[in-house]
Amino acid sequence: MINSLLGEDRKDIENAIVRNIDELITKILSENNITLENIDRIGVASPGTVTNGKITSGNLGIKEFDLQSRLEEKYKKIVKIRNDGKCAALAEKKYGVLKDYDDCIFVNIGTGIGGAAFIDGKLLEPKRYSGFEFGHITLVKDGIKCTCGKRGCFERYCSIKSLKDKISKTLNIDGTDISGQYLRENIMVEYSEQIKNDINEFIDYLKIGICNLIDIFEPEIICFGGSFSYYEGHPVLNKLIEEINKPNTTFNDTKPKVVTAYFKNDAGIIGATVEN
Repeated sequence: MINSLLGEDRKDIENAIVRNIDELITKILSENNITLENIDRIGVASPGTVTNGKITSGNLGIKEFDLQSRLEEKYKKIVKIRNDGKCAALAEKKYGVLKDYDDCIFVNIGTGIGGAAFIDGKLLEPKRYSGFEFGHITLVKDGIKCTCGKRGCFERYCSIKSLKDKISKTLNIDGTDISGQYLRENIMVEYSEQIKNDINEFIDYLKIGICNLIDIFEPEIICFGGSFSYYEGHPVLNKLIEEINKPNTTFNDTKPKVVTAYFKNDAGIIGATVEN
């Protein structure tokens, strides 16, 4: 997963991506006592927009990086690259919590927000770009500037990163090295009163974004992936579901089931080579 490189080697991010992938492949081959001859294809789950094997990501600071060609040249194997949210969605649709549903949405919430939609069991895929940039729906007119260049994007208010940044500012602490787990299990518990407004605002914005998606796609079920998949049973997710299920939050009264990804943060890795 390329997401692990965020914040590292930004001056030489393209070479860092290839280098890290090479190290991971070498490790996997060694741990499983196999060689490249045993591998048919390589799957990569990447943040950002993926078009014809080229990656553009504001969070990673890269534009039209032709990772597919770099890897195919290096390994002489078929390489499949998809947006990480769509990879995770395919894993959950084929093997996880979405497998018994036809109309469903997968919303990946972590450093950013991405996702995918299935209608009648089929992944929706536009001809241009990878599409379904849920995180870049405009939530607030003239709002906070996003890495994509727009203002007021969904992910600038509802990613786990934005929540961590906001809470860190309120508590006047350095949130640089705070993990998602520590935020969820410690800070949000120990300082619940001080950050109540931050959490309530996060839930309010998230409810608006999710209800917009419900009105567009009318899913039977919504699955949350990424870091937010670990919020199963957490008061934040429970409160979000409660808010979504209130009257007049969506056009139709019938609400979808809300679940978290079975494969958690591994969903993207599992889905990287799944064919839709």
